[in-house]
Amino acid sequence: MKFFVTGRSTNYEKVKQTFDLIEQMGHSITLRWTDFPSIKPYNENDAKAAEFSVQQIEGIKMTDIFVIFSHNDGTGVFTEFGAALALAQLRGTPKIYAIGDGVVRSACMFHYHPLIIWKESFAEVLDDVQS
Repeated sequence: MKFFVTGRSTNYEKVKQTFDLIEQMGHSITLRWTDFPSIKPYNENDAKAAEFSVQQIEGIKMTDIFVIFSHNDGTGVFTEFGAALALAQLRGTPKIYAIGDGVVRSACMFHYHPLIIWKESFAEVLDDVQS
């Protein structure tokens, strides 16, 4: 299976560890975006921001499983989340998992969309995907 995993920059290490675990299990990552260099402020790196944003959406389009380490704020994370949700509603894929608690869930109306499957850990996602 092909995975796309996202989360706030404060979750980079968790996302990287999740990438490694997915690959160790024989699955693939559609985009290892954590390998991108930091390009903030975006307005001073507009060409790279454009390039990276296109790559992010392409990675989402190619995925079977989209996983978000949810957070109660963020901009890029919510853009990726919205792209995955739109694709899932239009074509039935990717399957969308959100990892987080009720406090995080309450931060965004779209966290309540019926296509979102909430779990408390990535291990629970793997259990669901493999069953």
